[in-house]
Amino acid sequence: MVKLKEHHNYVAFFLTLACNLNCPYCINLHNGGSRYKQATRKNLTVEEWIKIANMLELREDLPITLQGGEPTLYKGFDILTKEVKPEIKMDLLTNMMFDVDWFIKNVPVERFTRKAPYAPIRVSYHPGQNDIDDLIYKTKKMEDAGFRVGIYGILHPDEKIKEQVLRAQQKALKENIDFRTKEFLGEYNGKIYGTFKYEGAVCGDKLKYCKCKTTELLIDPAGYVYRCHSDLYAGRNPYAHILDDEFSADMIDEYRECYFYGDCNPCDVKIKTNRFQQYGHTSVDIIDIRDI
Repeated sequence: MVKLKEHHNYVAFFLTLACNLNCPYCINLHNGGSRYKQATRKNLTVEEWIKIANMLELREDLPITLQGGEPTLYKGFDILTKEVKPEIKMDLLTNMMFDVDWFIKNVPVERFTRKAPYAPIRVSYHPGQNDIDDLIYKTKKMEDAGFRVGIYGILHPDEKIKEQVLRAQQKALKENIDFRTKEFLGEYNGKIYGTFKYEGAVCGDKLKYCKCKTTELLIDPAGYVYRCHSDLYAGRNPYAHILDDEFSADMIDEYRECYFYGDCNPCDVKIKTNRFQQYGHTSVDIIDIRDI
């Protein structure tokens, strides 16, 4: 068993990095689409994902977040949600481009039911890619079946995209659907956007050395464990495989040398809310930043 600690804030199962949308502003394509470098790795089977979930000992307030890519594209997604031990709760990050009738029929409501200040199923609205009227229809259908769903949109610096997001938000709110916005993170037209704890960490002028540790358990589609999203999307320097016999929660807390400070993923160094929606949390702790 792997028992996560009180300060561990997030558990992510990246079931697949494939996606059925093609957004030019995708945050997972930070710094040139590096996530596709992992395409040659063999993905875990659903039986292996079930084994991994069952070996975790998680607090009631700490779910496994299924994400990607688009996690519902993973073959065996429904089996995973049904066969993991009942005390494990799950969250889902999705673009909702799936058959909701299939989802309602095959995915247990109780897996995604827990007390939290936000919806366990969080849907991303992508202007020009998925349709807000379709998302509203699907959300209402999911809620009628007992699922708790929220929609999120990124306030992109492009005024046309931002306007679409805000219009979609008003339309959803009129239907009593939870629609929240998030700030855009990263570079756009030569300007860096986001509230980051570490200066020069995102799209820095040059790469630097540092030591870094995380509060998160990040597992890629092949089962490798990473200290940050930047490493994960690049397929760079995993520090363990989740199925290694020697893997333990203590390994999450180790400071590790990094030579890629300046290529940090915005999600890791952003000042944000934690799982309790308390502002001021940052996913990683970085020390000893210096020139190479």
